[in-house]
Amino acid sequence: MSQIRHQQRRIAQKKHRKTGTLNLVSLMDIFTILVFFLMVNSSEVEVLQTSSKIKLPDSTSEQRPENRLVISISQDDLVLQGRPVARIDDLADPSVKIIAGLRAELEHQASRKGEIPEDGFEITIMGDRELPYWLLKKVMLTCQSTDFAKISLAVNKLENADPSLVDTAGQETAAVDGPVPVGGAS
Repeated sequence: MSQIRHQQRRIAQKKHRKTGTLNLVSLMDIFTILVFFLMVNSSEVEVLQTSSKIKLPDSTSEQRPENRLVISISQDDLVLQGRPVARIDDLADPSVKIIAGLRAELEHQASRKGEIPEDGFEITIMGDRELPYWLLKKVMLTCQSTDFAKISLAVNKLENADPSLVDTAGQETAAVDGPVPVGGAS
């Protein structure tokens, strides 16, 4: 009897067999929401092009970087807007205070920008967290000598404020943004 019943089931299934359909309305709703989510959140992020050789320092600063010239300093090269301007090995001479290749490129960039603002042009230095101070000092002196006096340092933004980053006045330490004095002993 079970065999007859089994055959009857197969016949009934063949009669009522429907082809599978895909309901696209729900899928379109999900993609519409996803598109709006991505559009809203994509404007919040500003990414500077970094090299894998550069490990940026961390900061809890809430200030966002502006779009300006970027100097990248790795262990080997000094690069301005993607163009190598000097080798780090050639800059070790302490008697040389200004980096000639960087100065020439910055003067070219300044001539393209036109009139010099009262407080100077803006520039961002993106250097490795292990960058020696003498090198940073030379780069900053070169920038200031070519009217790029508003210097910012690129950092990784930390989401949560670390209590060790708060000074005694209760102020969080932030990235340097503005004219930076470069004098003093190295």
